[in-house]
Amino acid sequence: MEFLSSGDTGLTVVLGTDVAPETSARVLQLCANINAADLAGVIEVVPTYLSLLVHYDPLTTTQAALKKAIAALPAGRPASGVKVARWSFPICVEAEGFAPDLETVADYAKRAPRDIVRAMTSTVQTVYMLGFAPGQPYLGDLPANMALPRRENPVPNVPAGAVLTATGKTVIYPNSNPTGWHIIGRTPVLLFDKTAQQPALLSPGDLVQFHEVGLDDYHQIEARLRTGGFAATREFLL
Repeated sequence: MEFLSSGDTGLTVVLGTDVAPETSARVLQLCANINAADLAGVIEVVPTYLSLLVHYDPLTTTQAALKKAIAALPAGRPASGVKVARWSFPICVEAEGFAPDLETVADYAKRAPRDIVRAMTSTVQTVYMLGFAPGQPYLGDLPANMALPRRENPVPNVPAGAVLTATGKTVIYPNSNPTGWHIIGRTPVLLFDKTAQQPALLSPGDLVQFHEVGLDDYHQIEARLRTGGFAATREFLL
């Protein structure tokens, strides 16, 4: 456990050096333990790949006091438990513009494009953190041969639902945004709704596995979700 100052209202707690499910489990366990301990002055705890960012009120506590309190917390099973949900998300690669970089990823991996789709749909990926855009998940654990670097020239406008990869990780865009990642599919699943009680569909620690659907099925699911709203996306919860 390493502590890093993040300004006068933040404390970063580093728990590892390798992005892996084991490190993520440690991060989420400590996050749950801090929340359960209800430490004085703690406003919010944000998990990331390798660390936690603890936001605190400097008029209530100090970094020195927080370091001592966090270091004393149990390192094992979290006091309040960590809830892990498993999801099965449809992904479509058929339509023009849905997977413009699939061949690029396949060339890098020295595999056929269908092999890349099979790798995406056979891998159970861990949600390591949310960030960049509200509700945007960063997933990992793809095969090593798919760990291509980000593109040199960013794409200015990528639609919501785009499934992208770079450096062996996966992201799903909850809304339209530019990207430096490689676009290899699209899902109709809604990831963020600011009007919902829990606006972000996914949470760090969740597990996601994609299943391939054809274009007709994609449009049917999209229409059903549009009618059913954000709550309907929970049909993909296993």
